[in-house]
Amino acid sequence: MKIVALSCTQKRLPSLTDALLEAAITGVVREVDDAEIQRIRLIDHRIAMCEGEDTCLDPEVGRCTLDDDFEHVVGLAEGAQAMLLAMPVYAGNVPAVLKIFQERLKSFMNATQRPFGNLLVGTIVHSRTMLTEPALGSLFPWYLRLRNKNVASACFTQNDHEDLTRTAALDLCVAVGRQLGMTLDGSRSPAKDRTALPLVQSPARPRCGDPAAASPGA
Repeated sequence: MKIVALSCTQKRLPSLTDALLEAAITGVVREVDDAEIQRIRLIDHRIAMCEGEDTCLDPEVGRCTLDDDFEHVVGLAEGAQAMLLAMPVYAGNVPAVLKIFQERLKSFMNATQRPFGNLLVGTIVHSRTMLTEPALGSLFPWYLRLRNKNVASACFTQNDHEDLTRTAALDLCVAVGRQLGMTLDGSRSPAKDRTALPLVQSPARPRCGDPAAASPGA
């Protein structure tokens, strides 16, 4: 099972984003025996900014005409069923490298199969001070457009911690990866192989207005 691990930091290695992402990878591998992890660091690829010409939407063109590494990155994700995405917060929002990549993916807007689409996703967001939740929220319109389903998220604020990798952040990232892995494993397990929990029903209660519901002497 192929899983994309997308690092959206704009720092070269080593980086906190990649450390958190690696912890999440550990979690998903723990749950998915046949996991094939495709690591992609956007900053390591030459992806030019969209020029807004929209020629890619012309059926006679059908692709982005900019000459860079974009198609190579798209090809790396081919056949994936899930994605772990980790990003820092820059200026209160997603990093520019991710925003550029999001805009370039519009070249597949009219395609039946959208790259980086129809995936189960686990998301990790971190920042120095605050605004992790708004940055996480800004990802969801993109996920919805690609028909992705986010199954687990974790947000971390560094504040006074000099090194987040020495906090519980790593354990929570492992938990994000495990949740993604368990969801993936459950999606391919036949229903008959799963243990059905007993259905517990509360006893019937009289409804408002029924004679039995009136208190004595009312």
